Amino acid sequence: MDTSIDYRLVFALMNGKVADAFNRKLSENFAKAQVPLTAEQWNVLLTLSMREVATQQQICDDTSFSKATMTRLVDQLESEGVLERFKARVDWRSNYLRMTRKGLAIRDKGLYIASRTLRAALKGLTNEQVSTTQSSLNTVLDNLKQHDHVTPPEEIAELMKFYNLRKNKGLRH
Repeated sequence: MDTSIDYRLVFALMNGKVADAFNRKLSENFAKAQVPLTAEQWNVLLTLSMREVATQQQICDDTSFSKATMTRLVDQLESEGVLERFKARVDWRSNYLRMTRKGLAIRDKGLYIASRTLRAALKGLTNEQVSTTQSSLNTVLDNLKQHDHVTPPEEIAELMKFYNLRKNKGLRH
């Protein structure tokens, strides 16, 4: 069994190529089914549907979208009548979000399309492979969220030596 690491694949994954390809396919499938959402909007709607009401910041944190991106997406969804934004009487500084009836109906139709798209994307993988991948990616995310880790120069030098050695031997990198 070849256990060498394909660094191009790892970096492609880290750079979002897999997510971009999935999001393109999901948006395409939404359009075919006449579900008026983009993949980004779906991410917001799905995340919001896990709570009855949430702050815009909570959805931002859960989706990892920037505040500017979240504001743009919420503006679009609000103008389409999919969700509503409001201020709470006790905390007027935060924008709160909740789905409208129209949003709930779109979410229900979107769940079917998104599930079908995900099943197609995972075709050929066992449940164990999917579980392992999910666990591994969660570990990577957790590692990246740790702001206090700085790679020491000697570790960087060692990594570069390893990379150059593999490159010179013609191994995948």
